[in-house]
Amino acid sequence: MTAASFDALAQLLRLRQGPQREAARLVLVDGLRQADAARAAGCSASALSNTLRTCRAGLELARLAAS
Repeated sequence: MTAASFDALAQLLRLRQGPQREAARLVLVDGLRQADAARAAGCSASALSNTLRTCRAGLELARLAAS
């Protein structure tokens, strides 16, 4: 995913600025492992997991809406 795509997704899903959003960016854009991204951004692994679940569900809904 590109940084621009992530920004659009975050805006669409109304993700708040914060460590979970930054960690999700590290995983989805930069390809870091979840544990490394959570540690780097300063959030818990479970909080990141929840944010990634939201992101992936949003992407799937966007794909369905586009088809």
